[in-house]
Amino acid sequence: MKRHVAAVVAVLTLLLVVDSHVDWVSQDGGKLLEVNGQRFDLRGWAAEQTRAWQIDCNAVTTLPPESPTAQTILTAIQQHSLPDSRSARWLQLLQQDGWSVAEVAFDTLNPSLVVLHLQGHQWRVQDRAVWSGSTAPWHSGDLVRRYLREQAPGLPKALLGCVKVDPKRYGPGPGGLGPVSALGAQP
Repeated sequence: MKRHVAAVVAVLTLLLVVDSHVDWVSQDGGKLLEVNGQRFDLRGWAAEQTRAWQIDCNAVTTLPPESPTAQTILTAIQQHSLPDSRSARWLQLLQQDGWSVAEVAFDTLNPSLVVLHLQGHQWRVQDRAVWSGSTAPWHSGDLVRRYLREQAPGLPKALLGCVKVDPKRYGPGPGGLGPVSALGAQP
């Protein structure tokens, strides 16, 4: 067999093998890379990598749990969805201007990221801007940030970008990239 024919056959064979194992699948209005039944959110992963380089957290304040503002915000969260919200305790709290993003854990509820806005002199939970639960199969940081941005359009970009979204609490597998089976369960 001539060299160029062998090269063409090798390339075609490689393309057929890749095509039988790799595919782009649509889900929830987005695309996931599927490799042998495992789904990866490459777009979300790439967005998180670039966010880490672009975001400037200098204007964002991390509040200690014992600060008066933190106590006021925790009280607002604890009273928001009674009775289960009473057990809220801090995981993280960030603030910029009149906005805060709090991550809290509960005894009977999933951990949650809660957006609050200072209105008058009271911190108010933004009802629609609360994330709780798994992001599988999507990359946790990217999906949660996009969701919170849609639900609270006035939320400062730097504040939202500086929130740490833990893939162990919200994400679909190691590092938040995947893999996740085609059925949506973690391996």
